[in-house]
Amino acid sequence: MLIERSRTQPYAQFLLAAASLIVILVLGTIDSERVTPLLLAGFGIIVLSTAAMTAVWLVQPTHHTEWLAIVPLVQIIACVPLRDAGTDVLPSAAMLIIFPLGWLAFAFPPMVTAAGVLLTAVGPLVQALSSGGFDSASDIVSVVALPVISALVAVTVSLVARDLARMRATMHSVSTELDQALRLSDRDTAMLRATLDATDNAVAVFGPDGRPILLNAVAAEISGRSGIDDVDRDGFASLIWRADPSMPVEATSADFVERVRSGDFAAPRTVEFGGDPRRVMQVIVRPVVAGGDEVGIVIVGQDVTDLVNAVEVRDRFLSTVGHEFRTPLTVILGHTDIALMNNSAETERWEAVERSAERLLRLVERLITAGQTSRDIEARSGASHVGPVVKHAVTEVAVRAMERGIGIQIGTMPERAARIAVRDLSSILEELLRNAVEFTPAGGGDIVVSAHEDGRDIVVTVADQGIGMTEQERVHAFERFYRAPYAHEEAIPGTGIGLSNAASLADAYGASVSLQAHNPRGTLAVLRLPS
Repeated sequence: MLIERSRTQPYAQFLLAAASLIVILVLGTIDSERVTPLLLAGFGIIVLSTAAMTAVWLVQPTHHTEWLAIVPLVQIIACVPLRDAGTDVLPSAAMLIIFPLGWLAFAFPPMVTAAGVLLTAVGPLVQALSSGGFDSASDIVSVVALPVISALVAVTVSLVARDLARMRATMHSVSTELDQALRLSDRDTAMLRATLDATDNAVAVFGPDGRPILLNAVAAEISGRSGIDDVDRDGFASLIWRADPSMPVEATSADFVERVRSGDFAAPRTVEFGGDPRRVMQVIVRPVVAGGDEVGIVIVGQDVTDLVNAVEVRDRFLSTVGHEFRTPLTVILGHTDIALMNNSAETERWEAVERSAERLLRLVERLITAGQTSRDIEARSGASHVGPVVKHAVTEVAVRAMERGIGIQIGTMPERAARIAVRDLSSILEELLRNAVEFTPAGGGDIVVSAHEDGRDIVVTVADQGIGMTEQERVHAFERFYRAPYAHEEAIPGTGIGLSNAASLADAYGASVSLQAHNPRGTLAVLRLPS
């Protein structure tokens, strides 16, 4: 279709008509007798063919345009009288045939172009015949020279036309692919925009220059701006700076970007916006890297206000219920002690009441601890020598271990003290030991408690030979109220808050608790304490 369109363009005809008019004016100026009726007839044919091509150009046909080759072929014949009339005084008149011949070579098949080349010999042939025929070799050369030169010109134009056609085809193909890619990009952008606006998360993407690239409705609403044009990275990031208490007041956007690059915000960070009503967000900020280069920063914030409020309601409930239970239990234990000191005849019953009350009191203490948030658990001052605390914790669970036929062995202990209050360390160790006892089948082997120094830390391990835990169970073990399937199947007493409390207490001191598989069987609890 590209070639066919070039057949309908009248540019060569306009130039030919203008050049022919110039030739006639020059010849008329030199010698008016040279402007013969035959010359005017040739010029008239050129003008009429130009008018016809103008009409074709206005219609712009794109198919079956081969018949238009008649126009340049006729124009080549029409150029003969103009050439013959001015050959001796205006040699450049012979160049008029270049316009129709070039058009043929550019837009039509080679066979049609060859016909046009042959027609260029008509002028020299007529001139030779009118002057007496071919008397010498020069006469033959004069007839053959113009078609040969015309053929070379036509080949050159044809080759250029083919290159241009290939370039046009390539450009058309690239343009089509770009148009398609642009349509797909527009579609993907619209889908991405709709998806981001439909989510409850705040999403903001900024380029390396700090200008916003993408901002969904939630992010715009949080930043208090109406749209992407009104938001800058400093303004949005400053909300995170102000909401996160770990951020220094004098922090700048450059500090923020540097911390993002270092991965400081790769893990979710919980921050609060506003005061009344407050809004709690979990924010992740990461650099956007393409081809090894940083091209921007993406900020994703998830609104967890309802979840945090629900957790706080739960924690307050647990703390309140625990404190309400602890008072009457304290009274019960007090009267039980008095009854036992008076050598009552119901001593066994009072001892049973005391054991049950103490067990219930321990449960209440766990509920109170479970009702504390991480901000409520404050590290108490003091240090603990691990050995004595381990022995005390073992004593606390020894009765239950004996009931199940399980022994507890104490290994070597370091002399260095750990930076943790005795009471809290004892609570953590008792919880780890109780779990080891309960999840070891009766008579299933000894539990080994040992400790060693690891750099500046003290590591305490509790190894049992029990049923062990799956990877998934170890992942969920420290969640509040989580109980493993084995605990339900075997009706093991418990509430599922012990390990959670232990982890919370450890975290308050910068310590950590983890569970690992223990070879050949069982579970290894690891408590890492700072010293």
